[in-house]
Amino acid sequence: MDGTTQEQTEPSASVTSDRLTPKIALTLACLVVLGAGIAILQVDASIKESNTARETTRVAVQAMRANVVATTVAGLEPQLEAERDFLPFRRPFGTGTATLAAAAGLSPATAVEQIPDLGVDQLRRRLAFDAERLSLKQRAMATTRVTWNDRSTQYTTVIAVLAVALFLVGFGLVVEGSIRRSAYALGVGIGLFAAGWAAWFYFLPIPSTPDPAIEGTARGTVLTETANYAAAITAFDRALDADDGYAPAYVGRSRARLLAANPDYPTTRAVTDASGRAVDAAVEDSQRALELDDRVLVAHVLLALTSFYAGAYDDSVAAADDAIELNARVPDLWLLRSAGQLARGDAEDATASLERALVLLRDTVPSQQTRLLASTYLSYLAWIERHDEAAARDAARLRDRLVALETRFTLDRDALPIRAPATGSATVQQLRFTDGKLELELTWRDLPEGTALSVLGYERQRRDGAWSQPAQLALFADVSGRGRRAISLPLDRACAPVDVRVDLYLDGARVDTQTGPGAPAPSC
Repeated sequence: MDGTTQEQTEPSASVTSDRLTPKIALTLACLVVLGAGIAILQVDASIKESNTARETTRVAVQAMRANVVATTVAGLEPQLEAERDFLPFRRPFGTGTATLAAAAGLSPATAVEQIPDLGVDQLRRRLAFDAERLSLKQRAMATTRVTWNDRSTQYTTVIAVLAVALFLVGFGLVVEGSIRRSAYALGVGIGLFAAGWAAWFYFLPIPSTPDPAIEGTARGTVLTETANYAAAITAFDRALDADDGYAPAYVGRSRARLLAANPDYPTTRAVTDASGRAVDAAVEDSQRALELDDRVLVAHVLLALTSFYAGAYDDSVAAADDAIELNARVPDLWLLRSAGQLARGDAEDATASLERALVLLRDTVPSQQTRLLASTYLSYLAWIERHDEAAARDAARLRDRLVALETRFTLDRDALPIRAPATGSATVQQLRFTDGKLELELTWRDLPEGTALSVLGYERQRRDGAWSQPAQLALFADVSGRGRRAISLPLDRACAPVDVRVDLYLDGARVDTQTGPGAPAPSC
């Protein structure tokens, strides 16, 4: 009885094995074909990555060249315009002392009007547009190139997984019994998984930004830089019509909307609209940009800035932290973080953030950029003094400390006593804003040799608003004895200041503060 059962079982296992062999062979063939197809896709992705890399490099070189040319022309523009204005007064060759204007029978003023425009401004804008367009195109192509590189790597990974499936199916040819069926089943399962994985990779989109989106964003950026904010917003709208997933266009429109609501901010750091509809729309654009790409530094900065001026200081610090995670070597970010920390009551942390910004500036030289950073932080502190009584004292302390540091930095002093000289005095008189000019008279007398004089001007566009400290309204000088200086400085403002203020420091210590009248009524 037992012998009969054994004889029947052995032939049955052999028959099952023989039936599985053709399936294994067919499966192996399918896996090989599948592997060859994925290998073709991998090679195609690799070739496209290489081609895109070369094109990206070519566009990057063009963008670099365009930026250099645009910067050079921008630097030459004032000289060329000055040369044009001087032409009527220049002697032509061979005419003795006669001027061009006299030779033409024209007055100098009329001659200037009749000399054709050199077209430098138009050329500069066109070059700026080309530079921005090429830079945006290079970044878009770099994203495409990285995606093709990732796709090639993904296909290589699938091929490796498929090799495991081939091994397991092939292993079924050299074993018998239940292990054969298990190896075959597992190999088929892994092969199906690899096929599905490759198909998923194949249908993933490759990012490609259409030219109208790039050109619209470039045009909007240039228009923003020339303070044509309405036209800039329209250009960004067109860019987003071409590609509603283009993060740079959202960032650009956010910035344009914010500046349209606060037109003097680039030059004075004055905020006249901190929570209106335009600002809300700017915030939405920045948030949308971060949804598309959370590594857009400018979007984090815009959120930090709008949150600060809206009084959401925790949100401002959080957004500044996100920006610092992307680039911790930008002093502007640490200054904005310091302001947010101070406003929410963290004076110690605010001081530490200020120190970090100063460390980043330690090896630089006095420049327009460092002056702009100082004026920006002083404007933050003025906002805090106006809107947060609890933090006002710490804000005033950091303000006076920063002025002393900037005085040392600008005058190349190793140290300042931070106290007024034992003898002498300095005062500000006749301070006012009239006919588009800031006017004041600065006098000093009996000051010791090498006294450090610092004059910081402030303005505000609403009498109930905060002061702002424009970068151009600062004077640092070594003075002594007796002196007088009359200052008349044109202020080109979209919103005329209703009040002006001057803080006067001697050797880093504040000795005088004067406030003067501005425009009779707010213009914004």
